[in-house]
Amino acid sequence: MYRVLKSISILYKIALLWPLFCTAAATVSPTLNGTSVLGRAQLQAQAFKPFHAERHAQLTGRSFLCLPFFRVFNLELRPGQQLAADEEIAVSGDHRALGAWSIAKALPLRAQNKQRSRWYLRRWICASHRVYYRYLVYTLDAAGERVLRRWEGQQVPRMLQTFEIYRSPGVDIFGEAYPRSVGGGHLLEPGWLQREYVIELKFVWEQHLQIAGLNNQEKLRLKLRSLSVLDNALIEVSRYAYNRSSFRPQSRLGVRYAAGAIIIYRISQALDVSNALRLDIYGLDGGQLPLGEAYIMPEQLRGSRGILQLPIQGQLTQQVIGQLTLPYLVVRPMPNAAASNLRVSFQRYWPSNWPTLDVGNRGLGTSFYQTSNQLVENTIESYLAVPRAKGDMVHLDVQLTRDYVPVVWRGFGFFTTKQATTQPIVDRFDLRHVLIRQLSYAELKSSRVFILKRWSLQEYTHLNVRNVSQPQRLFPKLDEVYEALPKSLGLIVEIKWPQLMASGVMESTQSLNKNVFVDRIIEVTARYGCGRPLIFASFDADICTMIRLKQTAFPVMLMTTGRTDIWDAYMDLRTQTFLQAVNFAESAELLGTATHVQNFQHKQQLVDLGLDLQQVVFIWGSDLQDVQELEQFRASDVTGLIYDRIDRVGPAQWKRAPFFQAPQLLEVFGGQCVAIGNSTTVPGAKPTKPTIWPKMRK
Repeated sequence: MYRVLKSISILYKIALLWPLFCTAAATVSPTLNGTSVLGRAQLQAQAFKPFHAERHAQLTGRSFLCLPFFRVFNLELRPGQQLAADEEIAVSGDHRALGAWSIAKALPLRAQNKQRSRWYLRRWICASHRVYYRYLVYTLDAAGERVLRRWEGQQVPRMLQTFEIYRSPGVDIFGEAYPRSVGGGHLLEPGWLQREYVIELKFVWEQHLQIAGLNNQEKLRLKLRSLSVLDNALIEVSRYAYNRSSFRPQSRLGVRYAAGAIIIYRISQALDVSNALRLDIYGLDGGQLPLGEAYIMPEQLRGSRGILQLPIQGQLTQQVIGQLTLPYLVVRPMPNAAASNLRVSFQRYWPSNWPTLDVGNRGLGTSFYQTSNQLVENTIESYLAVPRAKGDMVHLDVQLTRDYVPVVWRGFGFFTTKQATTQPIVDRFDLRHVLIRQLSYAELKSSRVFILKRWSLQEYTHLNVRNVSQPQRLFPKLDEVYEALPKSLGLIVEIKWPQLMASGVMESTQSLNKNVFVDRIIEVTARYGCGRPLIFASFDADICTMIRLKQTAFPVMLMTTGRTDIWDAYMDLRTQTFLQAVNFAESAELLGTATHVQNFQHKQQLVDLGLDLQQVVFIWGSDLQDVQELEQFRASDVTGLIYDRIDRVGPAQWKRAPFFQAPQLLEVFGGQCVAIGNSTTVPGAKPTKPTIWPKMRK
């Protein structure tokens, strides 16, 4: 009897406050959680308006009275977690009262203790069904705008069910949500760039320092300092070591360095700020005075990338005692970075319980150098043959023309001639090699195309003319590929960028702005390619870093040759071994790596170096043509196998269907369109089930 009376009392109190809450709900927003919510005053106002299509659509849509409830958000930091003095915590969710996944509109929490390890917020919420939310850490720039530092990036956000409004709110742990559920667990991600930019100073070569009186193997300590009086630059450092490569604040003594060690400094600062920097170089003898120092001025950091040649000066004598060679990278936000939101992140989303995926290399594989393949590589026709062979994904190559049109092509260029198409070419010396970046898209489509095959020429111009069918054409635009391929076919989009070889020679030349280069590919992918399993990849580690920092909807992985006897090594130490590639993926917080098969022959246990860190491990190479070898790698639980002729040695005989044909998976990846700002709803998703709360009569 007591419980019945108590329930009646609760309902009576809600009934008394009902008009106030409904009025408040009407003033907050006409849409809550994706469901139309019309207050009593709005419904009455609509009833007296002249009847027209817009009013009819609003009145006949689903409308539910929202139920007000009082929510207390209690949050604690994990042991060992600390916030910087300028960092604050906020909560954002799909409800308008929680900011609708916006960083700027997220509700700040209040600290409960001096250590700032416990936070809380009390908030009235009026909703018609369950509410999703996440916690985030932010700081304020000089203009008072919020800069996202870290946020909870679980695939499944925190949830307020309707029946929980009568329960004690409990305590949330920052970064931990639904640890026993798929898509849950502990996961904190850095924010994407919006009102700030990043500078990376990279010790990624074998030799960077030359100091008089010191041998090249001398062990040193490095410390980077900002010379700004306001000290408004965030400086973090990563020193590569297995499972200890993440970026972290500098220690008081700096970071140890020796020739061959990989160290990357990351400086984050506001877009309108340009700080000078000083790198102090100490010996390991514990001396308080540095051996030398090098200054980096803002005007020296030109463009998106470059190599600094800096004199090292003695602190006491101010004389030049050596030289520092230091490559750098400047990463700027995308033009529409504000369109991204906290809805979901796919940067680390690739469940470990998925089976080993079969990936068609450029479709059915190399065609220009293997006569056994009848379909031309990197064409839509070749891509469409992969799902017919029960393949799960396709690997393709992308680069930009001079007018920044993303096209699909394997090499950096091709052989062509200005002679008419009716005039035959019999000698390769009658041809000239042109780069894709040297031609506009119109010039590219009007060019004659020749491929050099072991000192013999073969012309492919007939596939680069207007009257050829679209699936067979060379140089398809990236948006055409996205629109032609089914979304159930996964894609690995490799971005081509020339590398500096270990010999000191450039692989090719590239004059396009690297930030604009990456922005253009992301923009085309966000508009035409979202809503499908898609991974960006590149042999250029800096390209991977840039894509990771610019957005949160598409995962990224590093492709590398590692140690092979087929290609010459790159100068960048991050690409020379599988271990350093794994360390780079941990440092840059990438999805994982894709490494050549020669690195694992007779050493398949090396795969565990990546899998143990919850990274994906794809394996690629033309040597993957043996069915038994493919099965051995599947037994090692590699994430995917990228190989040629998937129609011959692929899974067609034993596989029922490609993995991503499951409609539930396509619904999951539909969240990419929302996260990147291309859509407000997940395509194909079922509408959120409403509660059993009262429905307004029409």
